[in-house]
Amino acid sequence: MKGKIMRIICCRFGNKFTDWHVKNLKHMIDTYSGLKYDNFEVIDTDLYGNWYNKLQMYDKFRDGENLYLDLDVVIYNKLPNLIRKEFTLLDDTWWRKPAHTPLNSSVVSWTGDKSWIWDKFKSNDTEYLKVYNKGSDEFYYKQIVYETYDKVCPSIKNYMYEMPPKEFSICTLGQMNHIMEEGWTGWWDNYFLPRQSIAAWKTSILFLACLNVFLALVFLESLIFTTSNKASFNANRWSTLSTSSNIAWHNFGKNLLSILSESNTKPSFLAILITDSSNAFLSFRFFS
Repeated sequence: MKGKIMRIICCRFGNKFTDWHVKNLKHMIDTYSGLKYDNFEVIDTDLYGNWYNKLQMYDKFRDGENLYLDLDVVIYNKLPNLIRKEFTLLDDTWWRKPAHTPLNSSVVSWTGDKSWIWDKFKSNDTEYLKVYNKGSDEFYYKQIVYETYDKVCPSIKNYMYEMPPKEFSICTLGQMNHIMEEGWTGWWDNYFLPRQSIAAWKTSILFLACLNVFLALVFLESLIFTTSNKASFNANRWSTLSTSSNIAWHNFGKNLLSILSESNTKPSFLAILITDSSNAFLSFRFFS
């Protein structure tokens, strides 16, 4: 008889995390954790614009063994058995003050049907979002029956300059997920998927998109000059056309510069040149 299905679950929505973060989590699990699983699941439906989106997993996965992991964790060694029968999550009070909740849902596990968690939240989600506006962990703390892990997952806040003790194999980044970005280095960086493989692909796609816009603008100007005579435009129409084209070129340069910056690529000289010189450049093209 086939055993229970085992799932790894993560959640990605909005702009905070990218495909790289999803692939990076799977890379760490497959390379270091020692976990054997059947399915790697990604929840990407953005219903609430915040971490309450995670609660969808109790509705989607009603059987088998389930282990949820945040995207901003570091897995660097073989994990202990984190699978639990009852709804279980982290208790962080051994390394931080309780604040509004002692709980941390960076690691969550359950077996079988726990859809009642989703049903309870969904039955009054507007009110829960209002009352527990600091996050879903407070909702768990105040509204859900839960169990907690022993000390299995410290925070990187306490281990920025050295690895955690050997008894640990996973570390949460908490509010310091920015150290996953390119340019930040530390012991954790050795366990991440190389960023270049994702950044290079993203940059290539975005550059091709910008190139299409560039060629479209060139074609438009060419079409104007081949089908119309400059003298046929009255002063107002010509001024409007010139201004619109200037704005289009200027925006193209700004967008290209922004895209290259966001994709961890050094700003292109071409983008800077177009942005800073578009008005003079277009004036020369139109009126020389």
